[in-house]
Amino acid sequence: MPGIFFLDSLRRAARERARQKRVRTAQSWPQATAEINHWKIVPAGDASDSFTQTDVIEAAFHFTLNGEYYGGYVRSVPMSRREAERPATGSPKLTIRYDPANPDSNVVLAEDNQTLPFAIVSG
Repeated sequence: MPGIFFLDSLRRAARERARQKRVRTAQSWPQATAEINHWKIVPAGDASDSFTQTDVIEAAFHFTLNGEYYGGYVRSVPMSRREAERPATGSPKLTIRYDPANPDSNVVLAEDNQTLPFAIVSG
């Protein structure tokens, strides 16, 4: 059994490195305004650092660029279920960054979205 936990920590570290690389790359990409069109509260899983922070908000968004629709997902930081249920309403605007060569590749950065009713995880 100890090997399983070791592999999980390696997977988590690899995912975190990939997320950080995406964020660094996206900082030079152009910005667009997106609109959240669907909310879901999902278990935090590995992202949770506490037994009280059990859930995250996952929101689907869309944006248009040159008449074409593109989309993606943004996730909040881990929070309690009760905290997650409060802000998960409406259609707030997001500032997203997109790859000009492939707009399907897009990233939502926390520093671009300080006015949202919840904190997000960049990437």
